[in-house]
Amino acid sequence: MAAATPPDRRACRLALLDAFTAGAGLGFLAHQYREALVANPVVVGLVLVLLCALGFLIRAAARALFRAGSRVDAILAEELRDKPSPHPR
Repeated sequence: MAAATPPDRRACRLALLDAFTAGAGLGFLAHQYREALVANPVVVGLVLVLLCALGFLIRAAARALFRAGSRVDAILAEELRDKPSPHPR
């Protein structure tokens, strides 16, 4: 029986597969709409810049939510630690 791959290695393989799939899809679309891309380079450039900015905003929002969740977890852990035992003495 083959050993299971570690989760981080499996995630890396899935990320590579996703990147390949996205690249293949974008390549197909670029081939199909070549004339539109060549005729409107300014619009294409602006859309790419806006998509990059959107990606950075989503990343920043995810980090902020993760930090907030970590703070809430720390507060709850401290509150539970300070709480007296419910069992009678």
